This record gives sequence, C-alpha cells and structure tokens, in this order.
Amino acid sequence: MPEQLGNILKHFSPDMVRTVNACRQLDIWQKIVDERIGKNTEAIKIKDRVLHVSTSTPTWAQELNFLKNEIVMKFNNQAGAEVIIDIRFKPNGGV
Repeated sequence: MPEQLGNILKHFSPDMVRTVNACRQLDIWQKIVDERIGKNTEAIKIKDRVLHVSTSTPTWAQELNFLKNEIVMKFNNQAGAEVIIDIRFKPNGGV
C-alpha cells in the first residue's frame, strides 16, 4: 500500500503532496491517544512543527498540558520522525 500511495503522489503537485502528508500526520493523533481523550479533542493543524489541538473544555486543555511531553514523544515515535516539537491545546467549547 505505501508503494501504491507513493506512485500516486508522484503525479501530484508539491503543494498537494504536502497537504496529503499533513493530513496523514494529523491522523496520528487518534492513534496515540486513548478513546476518552480522542472523544474530547481534535487535531487541527501542524504549523511550524507545533501541533494545534482543539479540546472540548478548558479542563481538558489544562490536563493535556501536563501530558504534553509524553504526547509529543508518542506522536513522533508513531510518525517515525520528529514531526512536532510542541503542542498547543485550545478549548473550543465542543469538539
């Protein structure tokens, strides 16, 4: 499957490839957090190697801040490279 995706991506513009890669990287969030966190958060974007995550409440944002270093490490391990260096949690009021 990765080979097939690589062959398909060869036909896309560099901007499109970056967009596809960014979407793949955002999907990592749901793979590394447990179900409870996953239901109360959403990975929004990665900008300047900072992952931006929306949380359902300010309490979730605060709690996840305490786990930030561990989550960054898990995220990068899953990605196979140092994709992010920080995470910003922002309460959205409803994910």
